[in-house]
Amino acid sequence: MKNIQNKWIRAAIPALLLHCSIGTVYCWSIFSQEIADYIGFSKGATEWAFSFAIFFLGMSAAFLGNIVERTSINPL
Repeated sequence: MKNIQNKWIRAAIPALLLHCSIGTVYCWSIFSQEIADYIGFSKGATEWAFSFAIFFLGMSAAFLGNIVERTSINPL
């Protein structure tokens, strides 16, 4: 029974972390105008941060996905 619980924990924690990282980028896109107003810059001056985050999110998935597959332990 302990292996089943560990399997689900090992699946749930990375899934939650993935959704948190994607959610952070989504929140930025929603609140970018408010953030720009708060720090005193124009929205255009702060848009590079969103583009930068999306770029590195995609690049990390593309280039580090193979490493994750090689090093992950098959729970079954």
